[in-house]
Amino acid sequence: MILLLSATAFIILLSFLSSSMEAALFSVTHVQIEQMEERRRRGAHRLKGNKENIQDSIIAIVILNNLANITGSILVGSIASTVFDEVWLGVFSGVLTFIIILLGEVIPKTIGERKAPQYARLTSGIVYLLRIVFIPLIWLTRIMVKPLSNSIAPSSRTSEDHIKTLAKIGHRHGTILESENVLIRRVFHMNDILARDIMTPRTVVVAYQADKTLEEIAKELYKSPFSRFPVFEDDMENIIGVVRIRDLLEALAKDKGEKTLRNFADEVSFVPETARIDTLLRDFQRNREHIAIVIDEYGGMAGVLTLEDILEQLVGEIVDEYDSDVDLRMKARNLQERRPGDYDES
Repeated sequence: MILLLSATAFIILLSFLSSSMEAALFSVTHVQIEQMEERRRRGAHRLKGNKENIQDSIIAIVILNNLANITGSILVGSIASTVFDEVWLGVFSGVLTFIIILLGEVIPKTIGERKAPQYARLTSGIVYLLRIVFIPLIWLTRIMVKPLSNSIAPSSRTSEDHIKTLAKIGHRHGTILESENVLIRRVFHMNDILARDIMTPRTVVVAYQADKTLEEIAKELYKSPFSRFPVFEDDMENIIGVVRIRDLLEALAKDKGEKTLRNFADEVSFVPETARIDTLLRDFQRNREHIAIVIDEYGGMAGVLTLEDILEQLVGEIVDEYDSDVDLRMKARNLQERRPGDYDES
C-alpha cells in the first residue's frame, strides 16, 4: 500500500508541475519578463530564453506530462492490481482519474495562469533542464510539426494597436490616467502627421526684409507675440535666415537701431512639406532649433513650422496670453476665402 501511495503521489506531482509550468509559460508576457530582467530577478534571464524558445519549452513540458500520465498509470495500475480485488480496483481507478483531473490539470493551470510571472520565473530552471534532457525528442518533434507551424504560427510582435488597446484597458481599470492614455495614442499618431498638416501657412507668416533696420520695425518688435521670425531677401521665396526677438530688443536697448535684420539672422533649416513630424522632432532636438521653413514640391516657401507646433500634437493646443489667433491655419483659410488670389508677403 505504501508503494502504491508513493507512486500515485509522484504521478500527481509530476502532472501538477507540468500543467502549471505550461500555463505559466503561455501566460507570462515579454513585457513582464523585461521588467523582471530590469529588476535583476533571479531566473528572469533563463525565463526569457524559455519564452523565446517557447516551442521547445512546451514540447519538453508536454513530453514530461505524458510520460508521467501514461507510464505512471501503467505502473500504478500494476501495483494496484496486487493490492485491490477487481471491485476495489475499479473504484480506485475512478478516484485516481478524478484526482488527476483536479490536481493534475484544473488547479495547477489556474495557479500557473494567475501567478504566471512569479511561477514561470521560479520554474525556469526546471523547464531549461527539460529542454536539455529531451533534446532528441524535441528535435524530432520539431521536424514533424515544422510544415504546420510555419503556415499557422501567429506573429509574436507587439503592434501599435496592441499597445493602444493595453493603454485603453489600463485606463478602464484605473491603472492609467486619461491624460496618459491620450498621450500614448498621440505618440503613435506622430508618424502619420506631415509638416504641411500643422505648419503656419505662408499667408499668415510674419517675416521682414533682411535690409530693414531695427528702427524701422521697432513698433512691430515691441508688440510681436513671436519669439522668432524669418527674414528674406527681395521676397518670401528667398528666406535667408531667422532672427530672435530677444536679440533685436537687446540691440535696440543698446542704441543699435541702425543695424539691419541681416546682422542678426541665424541659419535656418528647410524641410519638405511631406516630412513626418516624428522625424522633424528628432531633428529639432539634434540641431537645437525651434523653427524651420517648410518648402513645397516646387521649392517654394510654403510656411513655417515650430517646435511648439509639433509639441501641440502631443499635449494639445499651447496658448498664452499673447496669442490673439489660436489657430493660424484657420486664419489663413479665412484670408484665402476673403481675398482670393495671390498674397503679397512684402
